[in-house]
Amino acid sequence: MPLVPTRRAGLAERRLITPEDSQHQNMVLIDADSGAEVELHPVSNSESFFILRGEVEVFGDGWSELLGPGDSCYFPPGMEHGARVPAGSAQFLIVFAPCGVSRAPEPPR
Repeated sequence: MPLVPTRRAGLAERRLITPEDSQHQNMVLIDADSGAEVELHPVSNSESFFILRGEVEVFGDGWSELLGPGDSCYFPPGMEHGARVPAGSAQFLIVFAPCGVSRAPEPPR
């Protein structure tokens, strides 16, 4: 299955584990171009990132951290966070648990 563009500029996804596959978690592969960003948003389930290639800056209210290949992070339910690719391109996995993909708000127009 190929990567599919998302509603956000510079982001494409491939859903590796979907709600139809598992009741416990979803897994999504993300390809991101330089400058791609998902603004600050809360999640209703837990969310984990694992960086495969490039760098991804994850951030929240008053904090940020730059992650590189092999790095991971975890956001518990209800924690507001965002992510951006500051330069180059990046590829990373996102795991949502329990099953269900939290959606960030629509991008500004």
